[in-house]
Amino acid sequence: MTPAAPPDADADADDLRRPVAPPEAFALDPAIVHLNHGSFGACPRAALDAQAAWRARLEAATMRFFVVDWPDALATARAAVAAFLRADPAGLVFVPNATTGVDTALEALVEPGADILTTDHGYAACRHALDRLAAARGARVVVAHLPFPTRDAHAHVDAIAAACTPATRVALLDHVTSPTALVLDALAVTRALAPRGVHVVVDAAHAPGQLDVDVAALAAAGVAAWTGNLHKWACAPKGAAALWVRDDLRARVAPLVTSHGFGAPAATRYHAAHDWTGTHDPTPYLTAPTAIDTIAALGGGWPAVRARGHRLACAMRDVVCDALGVAPPAPDAMIGMMAAIPVALPADLPPRTLERRLLDAGWEVAIAAPAPHPVPGTPSVRVCAHLYNHLGQAEALARQLRALGVRGAPPPA
Repeated sequence: MTPAAPPDADADADDLRRPVAPPEAFALDPAIVHLNHGSFGACPRAALDAQAAWRARLEAATMRFFVVDWPDALATARAAVAAFLRADPAGLVFVPNATTGVDTALEALVEPGADILTTDHGYAACRHALDRLAAARGARVVVAHLPFPTRDAHAHVDAIAAACTPATRVALLDHVTSPTALVLDALAVTRALAPRGVHVVVDAAHAPGQLDVDVAALAAAGVAAWTGNLHKWACAPKGAAALWVRDDLRARVAPLVTSHGFGAPAATRYHAAHDWTGTHDPTPYLTAPTAIDTIAALGGGWPAVRARGHRLACAMRDVVCDALGVAPPAPDAMIGMMAAIPVALPADLPPRTLERRLLDAGWEVAIAAPAPHPVPGTPSVRVCAHLYNHLGQAEALARQLRALGVRGAPPPA
């Protein structure tokens, strides 16, 4: 996934020192340095304008909108998003966020008394869902340990496969880990686990936009369900995500809210049940195609957006690592458009305090706290690279971190 080296290295370095898209193309406060795109995304103004138009249309004639206009508009948006993700639209539904998508799939697939496989790089909210379901159904959560830092871009596949037990029926796999920002080989893991009768649920919260997503390839390998946010790297309005479910499981995977769609004929029930879970604001879903098209236009096409974001994320990581005196913690092949650097903090500066101090100083940077982190007691600074970012921001962040007493964490013994 690492792009080929550019023919002109100096020109490439210059490219990383200026944003591709002007910050004013986004609704971002120019007084703040935005290096945490991965948590909540950033919506371009063109998409916000499109969302406002949808909302105006909805509020002008609410009954007509929900009874007549909305179903066709949603189907059109579904088809566009499915094409972006290379997914079968028949299996794709919209959800507010990937956490909802994960919960929806797990609720249907976790069996009483079975083992549930995950890794120690998982998103904390999703681990809570696993623990809740395990307690309620007498199941067991089995955690595969993935070393971090790591020098082997493929070792995680073997580690996850080795942790699979004869009782494993569901595996929850991050496509891009949240606390450590590592790109995992979801296709290889699915190929290793699906033949063993394991339902692989891919938590792709960070994948759409950051990676070249191919849900069809995962489906061919046997993945049970895939869910990803559209409001992060694809830059849709907040509250837009997608859930795809394999055709033989769609009758089992019901939305978390039961509404009128459950009364639809069996042939249309999957979409009907998930599309309508009560009155809500559907404009983030309807606006997602505009956001996808806008980012492509601003960045010269999605392949160029991803390639430049990858180069910038690696360069940002290297700048911060050099300043903090630590080696890059993972190969470039495991980096998408964000990177995490393990750090050692002063005794009086725990992770949440550091994050708050940075916020108060005008820096939006994610600090992964130790609790869900694979190396106990070791937090990480996570930097993100999108169209409005440039390398000078990482250089300034490195100086800020050093001034606060932050240093790179040595690798575990």
